[in-house]
Amino acid sequence: MQSPQSPFNEALTHRFAQVLYQCLELVGSTKGALYLSLKDEQGFRLVSHYGFPRLVPPPERFYLEDPLVKWVQRERRTFAVNNASHFQELASLIKGAEAPRLLFTPVYDKGVWIGFLVQRDRVRGEAYDVTRDEAPTLTICQEIVSAVHEFRYTFTTGSSTDSQTSSPGLAVAPLSHPILEAVPVSVPRSDSMFPPTAPKEFTPDLLLEGFAASPAGEEAFSSLAQSGVPISRNLDESTGLAPPSASQSAGALTKASLRPGMFLPEQQTFFWEAAALLSSIVTLAAITLWMDEASELRPILTYSRLPLSAELKQQILTHATHHITGVEEKDLRILTKSEGMAENPLRGVFQTYLPVVLMEEGGGQDLLLLFRIEERPFSEQDKIHIQQVARMLGFHLQEGRLHEQYHRAFLSVAHRILSTGEGGAPSLRVHSLNTAKLARNFSVRLELPSHGVEAVSIAAILHDVGTLLLDPRILSKPELTPEDLARVRTHPVLASAFLKDFRFPFDVLRIIRHHHERYDGTGYPDGLRGEEIPIGSRIISIIEAFEVMSSGNGYKAPRPSREILEELRREASAQFDPALVTEFIDFLASKARRAD
Repeated sequence: MQSPQSPFNEALTHRFAQVLYQCLELVGSTKGALYLSLKDEQGFRLVSHYGFPRLVPPPERFYLEDPLVKWVQRERRTFAVNNASHFQELASLIKGAEAPRLLFTPVYDKGVWIGFLVQRDRVRGEAYDVTRDEAPTLTICQEIVSAVHEFRYTFTTGSSTDSQTSSPGLAVAPLSHPILEAVPVSVPRSDSMFPPTAPKEFTPDLLLEGFAASPAGEEAFSSLAQSGVPISRNLDESTGLAPPSASQSAGALTKASLRPGMFLPEQQTFFWEAAALLSSIVTLAAITLWMDEASELRPILTYSRLPLSAELKQQILTHATHHITGVEEKDLRILTKSEGMAENPLRGVFQTYLPVVLMEEGGGQDLLLLFRIEERPFSEQDKIHIQQVARMLGFHLQEGRLHEQYHRAFLSVAHRILSTGEGGAPSLRVHSLNTAKLARNFSVRLELPSHGVEAVSIAAILHDVGTLLLDPRILSKPELTPEDLARVRTHPVLASAFLKDFRFPFDVLRIIRHHHERYDGTGYPDGLRGEEIPIGSRIISIIEAFEVMSSGNGYKAPRPSREILEELRREASAQFDPALVTEFIDFLASKARRAD
């Protein structure tokens, strides 16, 4: 239904109604209302709605100071209210309803908030589920934006350019006046330079924070500790996704079927160093790095001399989304580093930015974005300096990719080894993969160097491979005799002997040998105590115990989470490193918060 005071022409209003009705078809909402921000108006005007009773239509407008508007602005993404009668700020939308349920979705155009969509009361009184209902709703919101563009209402000038109507346009100021021509930089081949030395530690007084769209809605944007950035790694075999083509457009990097990814500590440190160097040569407000991966969605690293305001970070997300097709802004994460404190962040608008695409060996294309507050083009000398630093950075990232390819190749071999024992030890492969995933992510949380992360990851996936060399009949017994137990306890030594010819570049064999040592010195095979035990072994000891208790085995059911945590705390200083137990429980808590 068209709003009685709709400022849009009949054709556009009819188009809004068509799009809005999809809320019933795609989401199952029996009522819907669309509000948009209009020129010269402080707030949001109702432009179309359906399903509301004739005598109690939705409100004609919401002003900026309205609690509901502030709520939507705070959330920044789709959220559900399935007990709407408990909230006074929703009273105007739920008149006459006994058990109202609402779904709110802000509408964005290239990162600019232009309105919001309200859906109410799913069919058969079902509750809204954001996980299920957000995707079709975002499709509807995109059609709303497309309809405005189709009828030539602009989001950037504040006035209509439609020659057939004098209706006002949407009142949104332009984001920036950027330079859009991307600078391609060819990265040296892997065999053309000596490997870089390990980067030194960055200045300790720098401010490090994460930036992410807040799913909980407590703040418009929430700060995350470095460890809070999604870091899950999929240790399954290759997904088979092909890397981007070398002929791919330098202005748009395509992503699809992504999973959360991460930057290793050395990759982050190298970028912070390179960005600081470049900032000392070229005047910049911020430098960001997007590392293009075929199957991972990695955070956007951002360096700045001064801390950035939430508005500037939002602009970074908007510009990055423009160049990375196939990725929605809500899925992007920013990990920032700056030299100042957050009390006085840099504010304003990025008036100029320069995209730099790192054209790497094998077709990889990483993206640098360089931002300036002032409207001043980059000079040819600026571009020369930028290309020099970008080549160094691209080479380092390329070497990291090569290392990851070796890692994936090894994982394929490990899968084959574990699969050969599924007859005698059917749960070995799943247990090993689960342990390795947790161990890798926890090692990153502890900020181990990349070689330490790799050592723990490889050791974790192979830590029980020695059981394949035991008599399968022993492993199938419900109870073990002392002699059987003594044989089972040889599996760490058998594994390290079996794997000795692999010539691992890291301390994998020692980690595997000692993963059943106890912190109090009563473990096996060598009775090591405390920090005599390699840290990788201490990590795997905790995570293996957690995995077994949470997954169960052939004889014991999975244990409740509370019991598992109590057991870990009880065994701290006896079986486990107490400091690592504390860190691991905090790690689990951070994973749970992100999942909520």
